[in-house]
Order: sequence, then C-alpha cells, then structure tokens
Amino acid sequence: MTENDRPRPPANKSPPLTHFLCLPLVNSVSISQLEKSIAKFKELHQSSHGPPEVNGQISTARLGLPSTAFRPLGTLHLTLGVMSLTKERLEEASAFLQSLDLESLMHEAQKVATSSHRQSQAHSPHISQTSTSNTPFSISLKSLHALPRNDSATILHASPVDPTGRLYPFCVMLRDKFIEAGFILNEGGKKDKKPLSQNPKINSTQSAHAILSPLNASSHRQVSSKNLDPYTIAITREPKPRPLLLHATLVNTIYVKGRKQNQDKQQKGKSSSKRMTFDARNLVSQSLDNQSLVVATSPKPASHRSYIWARNFPINSICICEMGAKKLHPDADKRGLNERLGEQYLAVAQRTLNPSERSSRHPR
Repeated sequence: MTENDRPRPPANKSPPLTHFLCLPLVNSVSISQLEKSIAKFKELHQSSHGPPEVNGQISTARLGLPSTAFRPLGTLHLTLGVMSLTKERLEEASAFLQSLDLESLMHEAQKVATSSHRQSQAHSPHISQTSTSNTPFSISLKSLHALPRNDSATILHASPVDPTGRLYPFCVMLRDKFIEAGFILNEGGKKDKKPLSQNPKINSTQSAHAILSPLNASSHRQVSSKNLDPYTIAITREPKPRPLLLHATLVNTIYVKGRKQNQDKQQKGKSSSKRMTFDARNLVSQSLDNQSLVVATSPKPASHRSYIWARNFPINSICICEMGAKKLHPDADKRGLNERLGEQYLAVAQRTLNPSERSSRHPR
C-alpha cells in the first residue's frame, strides 16, 4: 500500500451552529410600519416566473424573485453573533446573559457616543445630542444593501440608524463579552487575514486614537488597556473578531429550493445546484444620494439611503434564539398576529433593554 492509498483521517468539521445572539426588531411600534413597507417591496419584486423581461432583456429594475426569497416579517432582527451550544452550554449562556450589567454597558456606549459627537461638532457645529445612557434605544431602519456583490447578490439587507450613536458600540461590547466567555464563535482569529475596519472617530480616549492609528498598528500588544473603554478593547483585541455588520435581512435566496439559476443566459434552462443569485445593481444604486449619515451603523460610515422601512421605534430586548425560524400557524392565534408575522425564531433566553425593567434577571 502506497502513501496515497492509505485512508486519510476525516477533516475537522466546524461544530453545527445552534443559536445566535440578537436584537429583535418587530414590536408593537415597528410592526405596522415594517409590514407595510416590506409588503410593498415584495409586491414590486416578487414573481413566480423569474426576472421579468423588457424587449427581450432581463429587467433589473424589478427582481422577479420567488416568494420564498423574502424573509417573513417575524424573522427581522440584528445578529450580534452565532453559537454552537450543547444543552449544558446553553444553560450557561442563558445564565451569563442574565448576569450581565447592561446598565454599565449602556454607560460605556454613551461615553463612546459622546466622544464621537464632540469630534463631529468640530466639523458640523449644528449637530446636537440629547440622549443619556438611561434613554432607551430608538432607531430607524433604512437603506438597501446587497451581499456578497451587487451584480451577483444572494442577500438584500437594511441598516439600523441610531441618531445617538450608542447602539453600535453597545453591540460590539456585548458581543465581545460573549466571545470572551466562549459562547459566541470568534469568526476572526489568526486564519482570518481580513483587517478590522477602524475609524478613530468612534473611540473615546486619546490612547484609543494612538492604538487605532496605522502608524501604531504594530504596537497593539504593547499598549496598556487599563485606561481604555471596553469598546476600544473590543475592537483592538487579539485575535481580532470580524467587524460587526448590524443589518436586517430582507431577502435571502438560500431559502429558495429547487430553482433554476436562470439569471445567466448561459445557464438558462439548465438545472443548477448553486444558490440563486440576482443583479441588484440598479436597485441599490437607486437608493443612493450624496448625503452622509451623522452616525454610522458600522465601523466605516455609510452613505444615506432613501429606502426607509420604519422610523423611530425602540429596541426592547436582547435574545438568545434557536437557529431556524419556526412557522407560525394562523389558527393558533385569534388576534391574527401569527398570520402577520409568518415565521419567528424561538427565544430561549431574553433580557429587557427597558430601563424601568432592567433590574429583572429573568426572561419574560
């Protein structure tokens, strides 16, 4: 038997993902707005016959996607990280969520936002900020982005816009707590060569500016972290996690089963096991203008988008949810809420973000 004939040991497989940490977006304030805007978007871009054609050419103004590509209303959320948990580890993660000092995290997020606001005022004195660490998060859901590429997209998502600047640093610090505790999988690490997008404007101390400066990038490990805020520590830690992209998925073709990938004329009429893709360039470009957001929802500031899915609604809770949305049966709910939501992820642990209820240690 030669060396090549010997059976090779099975490759190490990644553990199956079982849960994720998230901020649900559907509540009594947002549901009507999201329901109307998403229904209109689906009406414009849904088709059971593939992308529409105009004069023999595939139209990119309307996507013509099957209904299963559009995510049900009840699934909308902001993911902070994914987990692979046994029953015992799930109990530990749930207890860890209940033990966190959310008030302290909110306070640190306010410090980061205040520092960023002061620097913004130097360039735009008309910008004002009135929030405090005890003010509940209130966001708008705007924009339209495509992943992985605009010309060959499988996902469309919207971004949360927080005028106070607190949401993003709060989420980064919260995710980092779960990474350090070993619950959330660190998708960065030594094998991930993608650098973390860094913006000095989002840090709260001069030491943080020194750490994030490209000239000092090689001296990260030599700088003491005792005077840095948790947000700075989170985004400069080694190994670095990937930048957190806060987004709400509206379209995902992974849920389209048994379809033909007929966007490409060369593959038209041929069955394909590849995931369905679509051209979103025209759709995404229509949403761009020349305005800039005062507060970014990612480390790198984004352009303002004209798509507005919902305005000024609260973020009420943090949840650990099971992977895989569950279908909701309309007959099981006399109020008709199940029919409106369609599907929902099962929350196995929850903490409120309402200051008046924050002292509670148990999920509702």
